[in-house]
Amino acid sequence: MIRQLKQSRVLRELWPGEMRLAYVGQGLGQGQGAVPPLRPFAVSTTAAQLPRRPDASALSEAIPLFYIGRNKYGVWVVRAAEGQSGGLFLFKQSAARFARRQSEPAGCAMMFLAERFELDVDNQGSRVAGLLAAASEVVARRAPLLVRCIGSVIAEWRKLIAEISDAFAGHRRHRGAIERELFGGQYTLCSKNDDDLPIS
Repeated sequence: MIRQLKQSRVLRELWPGEMRLAYVGQGLGQGQGAVPPLRPFAVSTTAAQLPRRPDASALSEAIPLFYIGRNKYGVWVVRAAEGQSGGLFLFKQSAARFARRQSEPAGCAMMFLAERFELDVDNQGSRVAGLLAAASEVVARRAPLLVRCIGSVIAEWRKLIAEISDAFAGHRRHRGAIERELFGGQYTLCSKNDDDLPIS
């Protein structure tokens, strides 16, 4: 009952040698210098705009279609074409498994997108992937503040190191001055304690 689109006679006739259902065009824009899409349903994707469903000659309306791709943080996203379900996953296999389970027992068609898109429905997939995506978003938003904070910590650390090295250099200078004054430069002081110095 499941008709695999990559082996469909209609798709082989429309796009010979093509093994994927769709490649999303890159740099497709309107106006001057726009490149026409290579495929009839290849358009750029955003959270609200996904490639349109293939016509009934390529894919029956009775077969549910799922879009699978990655979001801007690299997490796998699966979304039903009708928009009633979707989820975030760490692995591509998990995203495909979710699509198959959502369409049991009849099966489904899957369209793998080359460009990034965001999940615009509630996450019904992996909670870990959802948390990872949320954490990545917070880090991306807070990155400038974090960079400034780390930069100020590094600057203060360098100041502290400079003060410590100046203190050690001053100690060495004072010790040298004491040795020159007490021993006339003929001896060096071996003691680690200033109480061992001869009293004059």
